[in-house]
Amino acid sequence: MVTKKQKKPKRGKSYKRTQVPEKPSLKTKVENLGSRLTQLEKKEFWHSHLPWPKFLRKPRIRFVAPRISRTLPIPSRNVMFVLALILVGFSLAGGAYDLTSKTYGKIPVGYDTSVEPARPVFFVSGLHDQFFLEGIIAFLLIILGFVGFLFIHQSTKHFYRPKYSYMLFSVGIGFLFFSFIAMLLIVNKGKGLTMYSPW
Repeated sequence: MVTKKQKKPKRGKSYKRTQVPEKPSLKTKVENLGSRLTQLEKKEFWHSHLPWPKFLRKPRIRFVAPRISRTLPIPSRNVMFVLALILVGFSLAGGAYDLTSKTYGKIPVGYDTSVEPARPVFFVSGLHDQFFLEGIIAFLLIILGFVGFLFIHQSTKHFYRPKYSYMLFSVGIGFLFFSFIAMLLIVNKGKGLTMYSPW
């Protein structure tokens, strides 16, 4: 028995298959947002979309930055490091006290008149006063301690030269210990204060 083939219904030309719109992915949304932001950055968009009365003229002002023919000289890192080191040492050594003090800070050294001949005194007894020379000595000792740290840092850059590296490390440790012990002696013996005594 021969079965007749089922004929498909004829569709008109105006018939279109309904397609389900696909949801845009996150990448597409980001690209669309980027294109919109790019459009907002253009001047033409704002000129055409901003409301502006026709009887007023839009001001067109262009600010031109002044051109300097000569570039400002910028010091190197080494110069900046030295300046910062001097500033820190000046602050820790009591430089501000020496500049503003009206009693001991302006005097280079003192003199003990209880004995004859008068004996020079380099350190003021007490924590809150100092002579001018005392501040200079403290400044030099602080700088010496920083130089010791610098020698230790430089010793780490010569890994393949162990003798030279050990020499730099030893010199740095020596500077550190010397400055630390000297500051302790100044505080304990010179100023008569017992802040820390390792003995």
